[in-house]
Amino acid sequence: MIKISQLDFLQALNKFKKYLGVEKGYSELTIKEYNSDLHQLHKYLREELDFEEGFKADDVDRLDIAEFLADAVIINDNKAVTRNRKLFAVRSFYKYLLHYGIVAKNPAEAIESSKTDNRLEPIYLKLKEAQQFIQAIDEHGGINRLRDLAIVKLFLYAGLRISELVNLDFDNIDFEDGSIKFYGKGKKERYVPLHNDVVLAIRRYMRERNSIKIKDSDARQAVFISRHGRRINPRTIQLFVKKYAKKAGLKRADKITPHKLRHTFASTLYRQTKDIKVLQDLLGHANLSTTQIYTHVDTEEKKNAIDEMPDF
Repeated sequence: MIKISQLDFLQALNKFKKYLGVEKGYSELTIKEYNSDLHQLHKYLREELDFEEGFKADDVDRLDIAEFLADAVIINDNKAVTRNRKLFAVRSFYKYLLHYGIVAKNPAEAIESSKTDNRLEPIYLKLKEAQQFIQAIDEHGGINRLRDLAIVKLFLYAGLRISELVNLDFDNIDFEDGSIKFYGKGKKERYVPLHNDVVLAIRRYMRERNSIKIKDSDARQAVFISRHGRRINPRTIQLFVKKYAKKAGLKRADKITPHKLRHTFASTLYRQTKDIKVLQDLLGHANLSTTQIYTHVDTEEKKNAIDEMPDF
């Protein structure tokens, strides 16, 4: 029998479903909606935030849930009422887990409901903010400065998902061609040209990487490794991204994640090219509708458009 403290997220979810039916007496339709919303959260944490298989419900924090809800609105075009239903499902799930001692706190408790149906835009860094972010790594990067610079520049210049970056091997990089080729989400082959700045950043990091003692064969193939000689962990990247965002003094530092750096790449590239098909291919999106979230017009562009109007 599995101890409560050893339950992973999906095992805890199965117990919650039984609780809703037996103790709360909810209808099959309500239980189905709760189950669907919580399975969407699980899928998002695994595929977008790179949680490990079998992660525990207690591993999830408020920002993880907030990011799930934000992207539900942005990517899936969910209305405020749908977003709020998902939030209520997550809150109820964690309230149950907290009551039975499966988690130490309810990370969804402090998240506010949406009051309007206004569609959100992706959170991304403006050019000046991205430059401040890079500068923060230069000034506060310490022993891992070159590695962290190379990683962040791959996010900003190539728009990789964190899972794609963590799994990047030397075989995926063609330094002569200045590109990377790998299998991304859905086992779809991706070809991404690399900006010269990224190539230089990786080459600089390689000299530092060669001084680290490799612990296993997997790490030997990995481009990015820890100081302990193993393939870098996604959580390590998530933590240092937030650290540098705070060091850079960004207003929304608590919301900056590797996924938001990918948003920055996409928003910047679209503003530069206005080519949605190129962006779709580089991001590895199966559906064009997913890519279209980056066709938003920011405040500065709106102001410029008004200023350029002729006099009446």
